[in-house]
Amino acid sequence: MKFGKYLEARQLELAEYNSHFIDYKALKKLIKQLAIPTLKTSSELDLHLTLDDIDEKIIHQRLQENKAAFFFKLERELEKVNGYYLARESDLRIKFNILHSKYNDYKSNGKLTSNQATSFKNLYAAFKKFQKDLRNLEQYVELNKTGFSKALKKWDKRSQSHDKDFYLATVVSIQPIFTKDGPLKLNDETLHILLELNDIDNNNRTAGLESNDFVSEDNNDGKRELNSYQLATSKTSENQLQHIFSAPSSSSLDMEMEIENWYKEILNITTVKDIQRKHALLRNFREAKIFTYLLQNASESFHKNVFSLLKECLTTLFLLLVASPLDDNSLHIFYKSNQDHIDLSYCDEDDQVFSRKNVFHEAASCPNQSRLFVLDEALTTSKLSKETVQKLLNAQDIHARVPLHYASELGKLEFVHSLLITNLLKDIDPIDSDSKTPLVLAITNNHIDVVRDLLTIGGANASPVEKPVLDYSKNIISSAKVQFDPLNVACKFNNHDAAKLLLEIRSKQNADHNKQSSQHLCQPLFKKNSTGLCTLHIVAKIGGDAQLIQLLIQYGADPNEIDGFNKWTPIFYAVRSGHSEVIGELLRNGARLDIEDDNGHSPLFYALWESHVGVLNALLQTPTNLAPKYLNEADAQIKRLQASTIALTPNDNKSDLDIPDSIPDFALPPPIIPLRKYGHNFLEKKIFIKLKLKPGLESIKLTKDNGIIMSSSPGRITLSSNLPEILPRNIILPVRVDENNDFGKNISETNDEEDDEEISEDHDDGELIFQVDSIKDFSMDFEIFPAFGTRIIAKTTAMSYHCIKPAMNSITTINLPLFDTRLNNIGCLTFDYQIIFPYPGNPLKIIKYEPYWKSTGGDMMTSSSKEGNFVTSSSLNGSFVSILVCTLNDGTIVAAPKPFVEFRGTKILLNDLTKEQLGKLVDYDLNRIDGSFNEVTLKQYLSSRIFPLRSLLEVIPGSVQLVVRVCFPTDEEIDTIPVKISPFININEFIDKLLLIIFEHERFLRHNGSESMRQIVLSSCNWEACSILNWKQPNFPVLLQMKNLFRDSNTGKFISDTPNCLKELAVNPQKMSYLDTAPLNIHTMIQFAINNNLLGVTIPHETLKICPSLTKNIKQSGLLLIASIDENEQLPNNENNSGIYCGSELLFENNIDM
Repeated sequence: MKFGKYLEARQLELAEYNSHFIDYKALKKLIKQLAIPTLKTSSELDLHLTLDDIDEKIIHQRLQENKAAFFFKLERELEKVNGYYLARESDLRIKFNILHSKYNDYKSNGKLTSNQATSFKNLYAAFKKFQKDLRNLEQYVELNKTGFSKALKKWDKRSQSHDKDFYLATVVSIQPIFTKDGPLKLNDETLHILLELNDIDNNNRTAGLESNDFVSEDNNDGKRELNSYQLATSKTSENQLQHIFSAPSSSSLDMEMEIENWYKEILNITTVKDIQRKHALLRNFREAKIFTYLLQNASESFHKNVFSLLKECLTTLFLLLVASPLDDNSLHIFYKSNQDHIDLSYCDEDDQVFSRKNVFHEAASCPNQSRLFVLDEALTTSKLSKETVQKLLNAQDIHARVPLHYASELGKLEFVHSLLITNLLKDIDPIDSDSKTPLVLAITNNHIDVVRDLLTIGGANASPVEKPVLDYSKNIISSAKVQFDPLNVACKFNNHDAAKLLLEIRSKQNADHNKQSSQHLCQPLFKKNSTGLCTLHIVAKIGGDAQLIQLLIQYGADPNEIDGFNKWTPIFYAVRSGHSEVIGELLRNGARLDIEDDNGHSPLFYALWESHVGVLNALLQTPTNLAPKYLNEADAQIKRLQASTIALTPNDNKSDLDIPDSIPDFALPPPIIPLRKYGHNFLEKKIFIKLKLKPGLESIKLTKDNGIIMSSSPGRITLSSNLPEILPRNIILPVRVDENNDFGKNISETNDEEDDEEISEDHDDGELIFQVDSIKDFSMDFEIFPAFGTRIIAKTTAMSYHCIKPAMNSITTINLPLFDTRLNNIGCLTFDYQIIFPYPGNPLKIIKYEPYWKSTGGDMMTSSSKEGNFVTSSSLNGSFVSILVCTLNDGTIVAAPKPFVEFRGTKILLNDLTKEQLGKLVDYDLNRIDGSFNEVTLKQYLSSRIFPLRSLLEVIPGSVQLVVRVCFPTDEEIDTIPVKISPFININEFIDKLLLIIFEHERFLRHNGSESMRQIVLSSCNWEACSILNWKQPNFPVLLQMKNLFRDSNTGKFISDTPNCLKELAVNPQKMSYLDTAPLNIHTMIQFAINNNLLGVTIPHETLKICPSLTKNIKQSGLLLIASIDENEQLPNNENNSGIYCGSELLFENNIDM
């Protein structure tokens, strides 16, 4: 069938869209008319003239001359269909909003429990009709899209042009009708609701068949008795029960839908630009629509009830309009013209039972309009009594909120003011189901004028106490209802004005109490929250303004007060969160730096631990003098806390405490070969796969349309593989944000009640590791379950590796689609994964080549009672010469003094050059190495020349110990510098080539008669390079080096850089600003080294010497700690360090014990 005929047939099926389609027939006719030459005389007119009768050249010429006329008509057609689409989409969206609101209300109110319920039938039919409307709209879009394509194709064919693709791409396809995905989203939501309604329908049909099979007359008597009991015990009135249990007639269903249609018509009326006509339509709406409908549809026996029905319809319609975005002026006109038929005290019976919202709730919760006239009309012109209005204004909805809650939350100052001056509110501080008062809601949303009115006019309590809750079933006071302290809330949201107002009122109240009575009736100005944080702690944690800090201290807040959670002062929280400006303000107001927490850590320790550059500089520039008045108070407070923690309990036996060796500590002997560091043999040919979920719930992103198909948030993810040897794993959600550690157990456990939810200790860090033989057939299923229950929420699958592109740094982020049980896509799962392939060549066997570790001797199998770590001896000793190795653009591995080469003042990265290009730049033969080296001459050559690594190793004596520093750019450096890496080079292949060179060199030494291996230490600033190096071989130790944090010797300030110190090469320095604010995380570095079984870490000595406790805690983790210094610095005399990295040399004085 030709498209023209097909379009005409479809327009008959879509009657409501008729005359709004593209006029495809007219466009075809226009092309024909424009192609026919203009005839001069009427005698030449031939009504049967066709395009076939005209020369093709003339047709082409005529169409090109009339091109503007055709596209003008085409654009008018485009405007026509686009305009109708927008209007139709708007109508459907309004209808869906109404239906969706009904669905939520019916579902929450229990009206969808039976498929025989009127609400169920009405809602199901409405959504089926709405789905059909959406399907018709989609067909309307597709038909018009095809119509424009066909018309342009016809034009190109006749005019011998190529306008179709260009016009479709630049004009047609960008129109809202073809770009907006609103109908698709509405269809997704409608389908989800219909599927749930279908489940209810199917379940009830099954239940009905089962019940009909077993129900007898005796059971009917029991049912009647049960219903009688429910009627007797229910508090619902008799009229309400009749309404609930009696099935509404079909006319009531039609009335409900008609009210919805009237609602939509009124909203459309308000879009009329002619104000007088709009007002006239609103005033006459009752007679023109509602009254006429009632007279036409009501039977003769019900004519006497038309006016009561009219009142019910207008009242219900008005309640819908109050909560709508309709402007106040239009709604007021509608109300004034129908006020005799609108009952402001009316509330739907079902709403009265379930949602309990009245007209004042709806008016106060309208977000876009004030709706103040509703309150004014109720107080002045309505027939409502004062008692009725008072009851409505103090009524609580399902969230235990009164209208004052909503008006305060939205900042409706006039509405709040009118409520307060009515003197009809029984309580200015009612607590809702979230334990929030109107005052707290106003502070949270920074509505300072509302806060002022609540405190001054309404007399809201600025210093509330917990209110008792009466248990009506037992007629006793069961508990105290927890509520937020307004001042703590103001500090949490950095609301200076609200905090100042609260403090002024609290101070005045305390002063008045002091004058009235000698007894201590004053409330404290500052209160701790549920986790023991006081106001300054809260402000320091969020990074509040300096003015707020000064205000709190002005009213007596102690900058050295110990909290009840971590035993921290405010400056601890500021350091932990990285707020350098807050730290400076606290220090200027007497905050101390010599206070330590229960773990013996000072603020400086946590500043180094988190490695915030700005925080470190703020702390180190602080004057040493401290205010004496704070010293005595803080010392006394610390002594009190220490005394309370040391005090014995009644069950303690003091005699046991006096005998230190009465019961020896139980400790198992260490394994002969600790698996944590030395279990490489069985993993030599295994592929390492690590999955890492994002913290919290960030890995799970559900689409906005589908939402969360569950009653609770995701609680766990179950991972199962297709490989039978891999057991299913579970990850408890939410993923832990910070990783716990043995030497700072309180460091990452600083949650307070302001957090969304408390993270329990049994939550995982989101990291899973697998070892597989082959990745070709490896796949992983992810199943998401709720926190409580067994019903699966969503599922997805990660397929085999051949579908995944290898990452340059072996780490890649992947997004997998999530599907629900009906195979609907409801979101995506995002996580990072790392794949490390085993060394493909022949590794060095540890039975032939002695590795860096030695078996534990019997005399060393002792444990440190203080640290609890076993001792393992290492063969690292003496001096190691440092060699920096890089890869060139052609894959050649070279040893160079720096990762770049300077040419005429320009620094060029080595990875941008091939071996041939590099040789021309440096102007010498890279392969030529004169003579042999000792340690001194080798250092000189390495500081000035570049050599191929393979050639260099051949001439270095076997007695010279080496540190091979692997230089490969990180992902951040590749993105921000940027560093250009050849697509043929990735970190896995680079390290494979490097290990091949080293392994071949070791075999060459053994072949030439060397009895022992050359001692080599592998090191890198790239964390992923360290992980790969340690996984691919067990022979050489791996050190993680930190070079991105160092202290300037001239200014004394800490400076941040990229891991490979490439900040100065950045093309756009603005992209490097993140280095000044982002934490460098020494604690993450330590945890990474532990998790990846690295031998140790290298940290600048200037960083370590600031806080000696940092050195102690790092060594207690079982890592070697190497302090790095510049060549011109003096060697430090510090026995706590395992070694010293001095310029191009690594020094170990004695055998290293770990």
